[in-house]
Amino acid sequence: MTKILFTNTNCSWNKGSAAQVISTTKILKKFIPDASFTLISYCPELDSKPSARYNIKTVGYLSRSPLKALLYLHHLSISLVRCIFWKILSKLCLNAVALLNEKYLKEYVKADIIIDLSGDSFSDGRGNFSPLHSLTILLGVLLKKPIALFSQSIGPFKKWTLPLAKFCLDRVNLIIVREELTKKYLENIKIKSHIYLTADCAFVLESAPYGHIKQILLKENINKDGDPLIGISVSAMLDDKNDNYVSLMAQITDCLIEKMKAQVVFIPHVVSMTENGVGDDRVVANKIYRKAANKGEIKLIKNKYSPEELKGIIGLCDMFIGARMHANIAALSSHVPTMAIAWSHKYYGIMKAVGQEKYVCDSRTMRFDTLVSKINELWRNKNEIREELASKIKTQKELAWFSGKLVKNLLHS
Repeated sequence: MTKILFTNTNCSWNKGSAAQVISTTKILKKFIPDASFTLISYCPELDSKPSARYNIKTVGYLSRSPLKALLYLHHLSISLVRCIFWKILSKLCLNAVALLNEKYLKEYVKADIIIDLSGDSFSDGRGNFSPLHSLTILLGVLLKKPIALFSQSIGPFKKWTLPLAKFCLDRVNLIIVREELTKKYLENIKIKSHIYLTADCAFVLESAPYGHIKQILLKENINKDGDPLIGISVSAMLDDKNDNYVSLMAQITDCLIEKMKAQVVFIPHVVSMTENGVGDDRVVANKIYRKAANKGEIKLIKNKYSPEELKGIIGLCDMFIGARMHANIAALSSHVPTMAIAWSHKYYGIMKAVGQEKYVCDSRTMRFDTLVSKINELWRNKNEIREELASKIKTQKELAWFSGKLVKNLLHS
């Protein structure tokens, strides 16, 4: 049995991360049939049930808490100290296994390989803090485990965090990136580890069966027949105190309904970890709904769905506008013409990989007229775009599968 440990991800509240976990499991199973999977979770109370559906064991770092970030940092620091002392004592031929008695540290010890699935969180800014991430990598380095950074967009790092990030990146065994901009960035900062450019693993995610999706549409009161169905994925990360983002998206929604006679459905790709709704895309969609004039043609997805179910809904759209990258990947891989609302280089890199780089708007500078113009162009060219995506997505899927072969080769080396 090959024991594979997933770190720096979740399989519940963030459906993009969940899509990566599910897809990576599928990819690795193809190349490593005897693989068993364990997920180190920040929120085991949320991850346990969905992970179990894919035969993934869940082990938590610590319980949920208002001071979670501080407790997590403290917990990781103590674990790092334990590993350092274990390493020193082991070199002195002393049995120090008791130092690794923490439940999740035992999983590190048992693992044959560590797969870091952090997506884009090994960076600084937008809520990411790279030193925290670096500590999780250092645990694996100290325990002499093979480490693969899988399907990632990495960086940028701040000047003062770069030395630690570079130290960690130089000591992992394999870095698999999903877009060219990250590869160039890592080469510019002179990372020594093996770097491979493939594709986001979620390109191989399957949609839920059509019959099941029809039942969801009925439940959510969405009518696919007749008028164009335009899906929108908003991001709570872009919500600002002045409601600039909400106001703009309300204008865009009204324009789609009035000019294209469309039905607009808001499809959440991140839901809140807590009951207060912080970070929940559904909360932002509700704010947009309240500001929009044409409420009768707006549908809000209210329930929580799996990545496969969300992809099935997105795949039925005639056009998609997305601020969540994995919602966009669900659309692109279903050959749906897609406009990406970008806040990171990953959007530009992934859209370029499928020949759609002209259909990206920077969330920081986008204006109503510019966005409408790009959407109109996307709609005019929708048939040609579907044909182009059919060809490009085939290549992306092949590259995503190749990532599994790279991991297999690392294990056998």
